[in-house]
Amino acid sequence: MQTIVKEPTTRNAINTFHAILEAAEDLFYKNGYHKTTVNNITSQAGIAAGTFYLYFPSKLSLYKHLLIQMSHDIRREIASKIADKTTRFEKEREGIKAFINLVRRRPHMYNIIWESLYIDRELFRDYYASFAKRYVRGLDQSVQQGEIRALDTEVVSYVLMGITNFIGLKVVLNLGDKNDDVDRIVDVVMDLIRHGLFITDAPKP
Repeated sequence: MQTIVKEPTTRNAINTFHAILEAAEDLFYKNGYHKTTVNNITSQAGIAAGTFYLYFPSKLSLYKHLLIQMSHDIRREIASKIADKTTRFEKEREGIKAFINLVRRRPHMYNIIWESLYIDRELFRDYYASFAKRYVRGLDQSVQQGEIRALDTEVVSYVLMGITNFIGLKVVLNLGDKNDDVDRIVDVVMDLIRHGLFITDAPKP
């Protein structure tokens, strides 16, 4: 996923650039991509309509830039939390927890990221394929080090991303009960990952 933007260099230009991004992020969250116009964005940002095009050739290029930035934000947040962890188990636990806490602070990320499925399916595909590709590298290394079983690591990457995404939704949307205790929720997830779900020696029905 690539986007073409004119990165600002001066202090005023940087401030304007970020004002556009913040306005767009807020409006895409509140109204959705299709119901938000460039004029809406520039009006909320407090700039002239033509100023938008000094940085972005189109609304879609701005959206792509936001999507890329959110991807970077998630990766950076997780990387910072797992940097001192030495085992795959610890990295998974802290990574899931870091993601949940990030989307608790920025719940609009879900709306903007998932709306890409209805804006341009390739954006949605590329977003998650990119995450999975990086995930697989770490999982492959853990297989080689004997930390995890030698399963299809691409499938495993999507399973783990799916768990993380929907546990995040549970907390952000307050689905079910006891969503304030993130540590407890993550402990349940990690118990499932470590020990599995089924009791293998249970009697057959």
